[in-house]
Amino acid sequence: MAEMNERAKAMLGLAGKVALVTGGGTGLGFAMARCMADAGAQVVVAGRHMDMLEKACAEIGSGAAAMQLDVTDTARAGEAVGEVVRRFGRLDCLVNNAGVHCKKPVAEVTMDDLQRVLNVHVFGAYALAQAAAPHLEKTGGSVLFISSMSALIGLTNVTAYSAAKAAVLGLVKTMAGELSPRGVRVNAIVPGFIDTPMFRAATEADPPRQQKILGHTPMSRYGTPDDVGWAAVYLASDASRFVTGTTLVVDGGCAVGF
Repeated sequence: MAEMNERAKAMLGLAGKVALVTGGGTGLGFAMARCMADAGAQVVVAGRHMDMLEKACAEIGSGAAAMQLDVTDTARAGEAVGEVVRRFGRLDCLVNNAGVHCKKPVAEVTMDDLQRVLNVHVFGAYALAQAAAPHLEKTGGSVLFISSMSALIGLTNVTAYSAAKAAVLGLVKTMAGELSPRGVRVNAIVPGFIDTPMFRAATEADPPRQQKILGHTPMSRYGTPDDVGWAAVYLASDASRFVTGTTLVVDGGCAVGF
């Protein structure tokens, strides 16, 4: 079997690139950070809990560094991005992954609940993208937003979360239209039902829910965190240099399943 040649490595790899991944200490953020580091990138893993970030970096290896950051502190967005650029000399990819959930029926969702979710997924992500754009323009880099199946299909009891994740898809289109002429690509990933510890905890005691999910998934399995991680690598790499304003759905066909 032929080995990957240098041209393919240059296009699909991330050697020499620097990525900032919010919410990178656990779950899908960790998977994306690890895959990017495996592809050669220097990854800055950002989040609120330094102990968790340091543990993640130790597992990823020398290609990862931790940065404490609360994305809802939007006044600090420019400082955080600047810190990455000062330390590593450049920024090639911002992954807006940090998130919070709110699982309540419509009647129980308060305005404070809605504001809390929007502060993270929309306002926090927007502030970082805005701060990162001038640096990404210099490197021909990209912004990657993480949306959700709740932005595509009607999932119950997640109105605040689905509103935020649908707003993210609007940001991707409008920001891509404005920033792409300046050399900055903007894309989104929509993960399907991914087998993480949090997902298992939510479904292990609910076989009917598992059957419903798999019954709507043509590939008849849950995704793995690395399925999302390698999708992020592609969208951060030069292999996707003509891809902007798009949404990559990584869901085993769930959104079109029947």
